[in-house]
Formats: sequence, structure tokens, C-alpha cells
Amino acid sequence: MLLHRTTVSIWALMAATPLMAQVVDLQEINVSGETEESYFGKSVALDTGTVSKTGDSILETPRSVSVITAQQMAERGAQSVDQVLQYSAGIVGGQWGQDARSDWSLIRGFSPSTLHDGLPSRYGYYNDTRPETFMLNSVEVLKGPASGLYGSGSVGGVVNTTSKTAAQDADNMVQVQAGSNDRMQIAGDVSGDLNAAGTLRYRFVGLLRESKDSVDFSQDDAIALAPSITWRPSENTELTVLANYQKNDGSPLIQFASIYGTLLPATGFGTGTYLDSDTFIGEPGFDTYNTEQRAITAMFKHRFNATWSMNASARYLEGESLYQHAWWAFDNTGNGRYNPDGTINRTFYRAENELKTWGLDSYATAEYGLGGIEMRTILGASYTQGYYDSDTGYGTQVAPIDPFNPTYGGFNSITVTDTAGNTITEWGVYLQQRAVFQDRLFVDLGLRYGDIETGTSNGSFGATTVAAQDSAWSGNAAVLYRFDNGLAPYLSYAQSFRQDAIGADVNGTPFEPTEGEQVELGLKYQPVGTDTLLTVSAFDLTKSNMTVADAANPGFQVQTGEARAKGFELEAFHRFGDVSVNFAYTYLDTEDAEGDYIAQVPKNAASLWVNYEPLDGAMAGWKLGAGMRYNGEAWGGASTYLTPSYTLYDAAVSYGQDNWLVALNLRNLTDERYMATCQSGSCYFGEGRNVALTLTSKF
Repeated sequence: MLLHRTTVSIWALMAATPLMAQVVDLQEINVSGETEESYFGKSVALDTGTVSKTGDSILETPRSVSVITAQQMAERGAQSVDQVLQYSAGIVGGQWGQDARSDWSLIRGFSPSTLHDGLPSRYGYYNDTRPETFMLNSVEVLKGPASGLYGSGSVGGVVNTTSKTAAQDADNMVQVQAGSNDRMQIAGDVSGDLNAAGTLRYRFVGLLRESKDSVDFSQDDAIALAPSITWRPSENTELTVLANYQKNDGSPLIQFASIYGTLLPATGFGTGTYLDSDTFIGEPGFDTYNTEQRAITAMFKHRFNATWSMNASARYLEGESLYQHAWWAFDNTGNGRYNPDGTINRTFYRAENELKTWGLDSYATAEYGLGGIEMRTILGASYTQGYYDSDTGYGTQVAPIDPFNPTYGGFNSITVTDTAGNTITEWGVYLQQRAVFQDRLFVDLGLRYGDIETGTSNGSFGATTVAAQDSAWSGNAAVLYRFDNGLAPYLSYAQSFRQDAIGADVNGTPFEPTEGEQVELGLKYQPVGTDTLLTVSAFDLTKSNMTVADAANPGFQVQTGEARAKGFELEAFHRFGDVSVNFAYTYLDTEDAEGDYIAQVPKNAASLWVNYEPLDGAMAGWKLGAGMRYNGEAWGGASTYLTPSYTLYDAAVSYGQDNWLVALNLRNLTDERYMATCQSGSCYFGEGRNVALTLTSKF
């Protein structure tokens, strides 16, 4: 029945196409009101950006979508993507606390898939650079399964970071920033025409930073460069080519410290009671996390006529990292991971990591009428390949150290073992269909077929030995009704699949991909002509086909495990005169495949950001911001370590006049000492107070 309906829809579409010959000018259509422009752009996003591949308004999208703009990133002082996400409903950002190796987050209890400019951005671990927030135009989040659009991926959703490019209108600016940990950063964003007709434009975005970090003997130096050129010969055609280069010389930060001395006193184990959050357990001159990345991206858009348009994106990326880390050893567990004399042992580790990816995603969009019904059909295909390799080695320590009064003893050389790399090849074709009845009732249907192959490789794309090959159909369906008063209730269903487990059960049957599905019921509200936006959603999300221990055959696994997350989210933006308010609340009830709570996921979380920005009078030009982030208590896995709840406060003060702006941002204003999470005998410090003073000038 589904294939029959799809065939009928496509034949009707072809019949409705007016000879595919008339070329028309692209026009900007504003459906859902205006949003104020602030110093760095939109103060709040009202559309879904690129993560839905449609750019529809959030009001008319029957899914939970959060888009954080460059303005919101700047005014909240976010210095990493996980910090960007900490004011959004349903998301735990930075759950590992002080950890500079990657950006971490959980969406509705599960780690999300990560994209950059709509293409996969991560294969393996610790082999790429972290996006610098100054280089980003937005961070987009689609919550829940999204395999109908993106193929193999997380049941939790998608985080898509988007680049600043020449395709966007932007002011020229230079920025200087100084802050905590001896941070000094200079950044610039310059664009303009390359020819008299204005059909060829350039943009150059870059930054240079020298900084220490929040743990002793650490650093956070960076250089990032992103030149781009956009060719727009007409309003119907646009080609953008973006180059990226980024190099970070940093430190892992994460210490894997014992629960005794962090959450609990070390009395009876160590020589002190509580460790400071900046305690460094590694070895000076050894602990290193240096990454480098190069990429070239092409983004193409063209409208053929009043009905048909197309989008295509392609990227090739190379990255590598040197990762050296001395961490608190996971031994002496019966003695709190301390030696009898209060010292600790350390594990010395070295990894030389490599990453290569290339990918293509192309889709055609048709917008047409059929019997008085507004129709939109998206037909797309994607192909991606990733190669990642991690050559590792372990060394011996010179001597144990006392974490409360460390005397560092140096380090021995480590021999790295060369091992085969891993490769992933995935392709898929997809169809997304929307029907709009009388500009009120929106019905969405989607279907994708995907194929994925993984295996080992000698350094090139494509497996020399295939470990697993799987294929899957994924679908989505949704309905939304928009009333005149701005209310829009909706109901949606979505599926996902992911090749999580490689191997076979006791009978030699290969493991299947895990599967995800979500039912979501929600209500959105946006009064016509305003940027007020309220979204409320309730959802039931399940991940199945998870591997668990085979009780009848020790040493083997079976695919009977299931994890579940049920919850409620509220996200709101509203203005009260000179005051604007962002509020988010999440209630989440989870269960992992073993019947315990999913680790690191609080039942209750909330955030609030308030801006006061008088437009006239003696305070004109000033903006005062205040934020609160609350994370409820969360289990660390197997219901054995309960991390206490914590509340953090942020603040911002800025003053702007003409073309310049000076801003003071304070994160964790009270310098609250807290644990981001505790599990497996370790606790992980959260980020302490961070102060940044930023001067920006447009020219």
C-alpha cells in the first residue's frame, strides 16, 4: 500500500509540473513573523534552519527542534558546543564535566549523532577538532530518531553545527577576548564582493588563541581559519565553497579521579579530605591532546522553475591527533583506588589517531498543487565513507604520586603498536512528502532505505575485511494543525537504526542493527507577527535490539535488550517590553537495557535566561543578562552512584554604541564546586567559574 501511494504521488507530481521550463526568481517568504536583529544576528530562531532540510518554521514542524543562534551563543558566553546546548530542553550538555577531548551531550537520554553543515562529522573518537563557537552560524538540534533523513544514527537525535559562509549576509567585525586561565583570543569576520556585479562574494572567518585551561599544567591554544567563496550568478543559483583549517594544542583535562576526595571525603584513604577542582593527576610535559583538521566543503542550490529546486552538499575531511594521558589508575578498588600510603598509581597512555571522511547528500524538492492541496516532495540520496585509525600504547609509571600534594616523577617513553584502521561506508535513498490542506492541516510522511558496511582497512576508504553489512528501512509520519490564534498541536512517529554491535550470538547469527522509535505528542504556540514561541511535547522513545549477556551461554550475548525514555519538555521564548525570557524544563524517566536508570540522565532539569535591554533612556545601549541551569540528581549506571543535583548561575553585562560592543560574561558565577557525574568508582569535576571580557568592533 505504501509503495502504491508513493507511485501515485510521484505520477501526480510529474503531471503537475508545468513543463519544467519556466525559470522564476527565488523570493523570500516570511510565514511566521519577525525576530529582532541583535549585534550578532537573530536574537531567536523561528525556523528549523537546515537540520530538517526544509527550513520550515518551527511552528509548522511536527517535531521537537531547537536552534541556537550566533547571538545566543555570544550573549551567554558559550565557548564550546556542549555549553551552547545547556539552555535547551531535553539535553544534558557536557555530562563529563572538565573534558576537552570532545563535545559531549545527551538528548532524551542518548548520545546524539553529530553533523556539520548537514554531513556526518565524527567517526571513532579523539581524532578531530572541536568546533569553535565563533566560527559557527548556529547549532541545530532535531530531537528523537531521524534515520528517515540521515540514515544510520542515534535514537536520541541529531546535533548539526553550521558554518559562517559567504552565502550569508554579515557585518565585518574584529573581536578581542581576555578571560580566565590567561585566555587571550583575537578573532575576525570579513566579507565583501569580488566583482562589480556582486555575483561573487568572499568571507573569511578566523581566530587565534593562547590560553591555559581549568586544570593545572593545561593549555587551550587554537588557530582556526575558514575562507569561503559564494558564486550567485542569478537568484536561482548559488554555489558556496568553504575551506577549513583548525589546529588545537590542548590537554585532556579529565582526571578520572576517585569518588573519595571528590564527591565523598578521602578520610582513611588519602592524605587529605577533598581535592581541588583544578587538581592535575597527570604528568607535566606528557599530558597532551593536540588535534589538526583540514576540510573542503561545497554547497550548491538551484531552482529550475516554479516547482523544482535542488540542494547538494559534499565534503572531504582529514584529521589527526596526538593524545597522551596519565590518569588515576583503576586499581586498589577495595581501598578507594588509593595505595595504603595514600598515594595513587597512574596509567600512562599514548594514541596516534587519524580520521578521513568524505560525503555527499543531494536532494530535489518539488512544490506544487494537487486538487487544491499544497504538496511538497523531497527525493534524495546520500553516500558517505569514513576511515579512522587509532594506534595506541601503554607505558609504565616512574613512581606513584600523592594527589593531595603531587610531586611529579617524569614519564617513560611509550611504544605505539600499529594496528589496522576501521572503515564505514553508507548509502541511502529517501523520500519525504508533505501535504498541506487549506494552509492549516500539515501531513508529513517519509521513508528511507539505507545500507551500511563496516570493516577493517589498510588506510583507504572501503573495507579490506568486512565485519558487518546491514540494510534497513526507516520511516516517519506526522500530522499538525495550525489555528488562527497561533496554536499548533501535533502528533509524530519516527524510526531510527544504528549499527551498534559487531559480532554474532552463540549460534553464529550476526547481530542486527539496533532500532529506535519515538511517538511524540506536542503543542506549539506563536502569536502571529511575534517572535514569541512556546513548545510543549510529551514523548515515548525506545531503543531495541541491544546486546545483553546471554544467561544460558556465559561469554556470549543476545539481542534482547531494550532501553526506554519517556518524558515531557517545555521550551519558551517571550518578550515583556524590554525584558526577554528563555525558559526550558525537562522531565525524563529512563530505563537502560539492564533495567536501571540510564547513566547521567537526571529526571528533572531546567534552565532560565533573562535579558534586560532598554531601548531608550539613560540605560539605552546596556544589556543585562542572567541565567540559571539546574540539573537534578542522576544515577551513574547500575543504580550504584547517585550524583547530587546542582544549580549554576551565569551572568552577562554588555554595552554597545554605534559599531562596537563590550561584554562581560561570567559562567558559574558563584564558583560552585560540583560533580558533573559519578560512575564506576570515579567522579568528574564540573566547570568552575569562568570570566571573559570581549570587545567587538564592526567596520
